[in-house]
Amino acid sequence: MLELQEKLSSIEHSEERIETLEEELKKAFECAQLQAESLSKIRKEAARHIEDEVQHTLASLGMPNVCFQVEIKDKDRLTSTGKDSITFTFSANKSVSPKPISQVASGGEIARVMLAIKAMTSQKTQLPTIIFDEIDTGVSGSIAESMALIMGNMCKAENRQVITITHLPQIAACGEHHYKIQKTDNDESTVSTVVPLSEEERVDEIARLLGGINITETTRESAKEL
Repeated sequence: MLELQEKLSSIEHSEERIETLEEELKKAFECAQLQAESLSKIRKEAARHIEDEVQHTLASLGMPNVCFQVEIKDKDRLTSTGKDSITFTFSANKSVSPKPISQVASGGEIARVMLAIKAMTSQKTQLPTIIFDEIDTGVSGSIAESMALIMGNMCKAENRQVITITHLPQIAACGEHHYKIQKTDNDESTVSTVVPLSEEERVDEIARLLGGINITETTRESAKEL
């Protein structure tokens, strides 16, 4: 009987309940709007610092004329991340206007932008370990060496561990410790193993990256020099 009375009461006062809920919804939406506007303001202020830092790092990675911008536009609705639509735009040359990075950047350029962003964000976070899986795609020579120095600085600045998977001798040579990843096949599966290298083995592996399967005294000496 009590349950029926409660149901009848909810029906009789349904209009009042709807008005109350609509008022609560209106207040919640206004609060969300204010928070989204505050977040948008913070993002726009941070965007200028991000652009400066990323461009500075990219200049050290062989891109002196780079233009990197954080484009922030209003969405037509609120979402869980606010009211902003954010796009990274990029141009490597003076004569080309910035466009969405996914449309115009080459593999090597994307790799350098990613490293620049990671180097910047690592200063603001307390990550104990960062893993780069072939972030050196599309680069070589002195640029690879510059990337290695940036990764090395990321280690030293915050006493952080940086693990880098690479096929480039310039980057491998800057590592403090070296491990070789090997894959072997048996009748049922493929097994991956990680093997720590001795000092001599480290030289041989870097020599192999420099000269191929057959190691010569010349490639070994070059590896030692690296």
